[in-house]
Amino acid sequence: MRVNNMRAAIAAALVVSAAPLAAQGDIETVCNEFSGNSQAQSRCAAVAQAVDAAQPQLGILLAGGNPTLGTASTGGVRLGLIPRFSVTARVNVVAARLPDIREVQSSGGSVDVDEFRVPAPAVGANVSLGLTNGFSVAPMIGGFGAIDLLGGVTVLPLELAGDDFGDNAFSWGAGARVGLMRESFITPGISVSVMYRNLGEIQFGDVCEGSEVSVGGNRSTCAGEGDFGEINFGLTNLSGRAAISKRLLGLGLTAGVGYDKFNTDANFAFRSPVIAGTTEQIIRFEDVEVDNDRWSAFLDGSFTLLFGSIVGEIGWMQGADPIGNFPSTSDFDPKEGTWYGSAGIRLSL
Repeated sequence: MRVNNMRAAIAAALVVSAAPLAAQGDIETVCNEFSGNSQAQSRCAAVAQAVDAAQPQLGILLAGGNPTLGTASTGGVRLGLIPRFSVTARVNVVAARLPDIREVQSSGGSVDVDEFRVPAPAVGANVSLGLTNGFSVAPMIGGFGAIDLLGGVTVLPLELAGDDFGDNAFSWGAGARVGLMRESFITPGISVSVMYRNLGEIQFGDVCEGSEVSVGGNRSTCAGEGDFGEINFGLTNLSGRAAISKRLLGLGLTAGVGYDKFNTDANFAFRSPVIAGTTEQIIRFEDVEVDNDRWSAFLDGSFTLLFGSIVGEIGWMQGADPIGNFPSTSDFDPKEGTWYGSAGIRLSL
């Protein structure tokens, strides 16, 4: 009997100590611990899918399409001490779509998740600084190997979106653009660029508006009301762009394609009344690894002024398959692509 009691105590200790470790993992497998309870697994997957869908949409909101709105041409270097540079003030907008984790309905053994749509804005500024001229292969055909340094800052005004979101989030980015051809009277501008961006934490939903009491591991009870789920994460973005541009009589077009990699260590939580029978519990996961990559395409239209341009951009980013066990009854379809756009003013010297 004493041996059996000791075994039971050891097993209980292992279960408690393993619970936080279950919160570590990746977004595709983190909900597998509920494999014996399909409703709990679906509820977990609904919130995990919100993380997986929000990450690339926020990433493309920061990055947009063209890193320098309205042109693919490198700036080159002026004669003298002052290099060519441009400064762009821009507003990005993404037609964001997420599973609505503020309220989830259950009927029988199924979990129903509505779709939440919101036009998400970002306000930012980009700078381009010509570093090298590159090489000329013929008169008016040059710029091969020219290098521009790129930088940018962005603000996500989340506080304007309502109480479902957290504080404003800030992002910074840095990178470089390499010219394949500088735009001239007879040639278009062609370039490739790479930028790294980092975004501070954002939050959507509040799973417990009162105080929480731990019941062991990553589980707790809540003394107040709250949303069905909440997500909290920052992200890093590595974006590559290839673009071509040409101006004629003050009007310009730029077309390009992009490839982005997004990385996140996310926290999320959900309410699950099925884990403890009649007692609702909040289950939290921390530092869940979320990795996504997406292809995108964009088109810029610009009107050139004396020292710059007024630019508008429209773009599209591909979707992806849902994560495992995401409820098929959901109105949200992660395979749909995401539309985004930008408007800005670029000043060049």
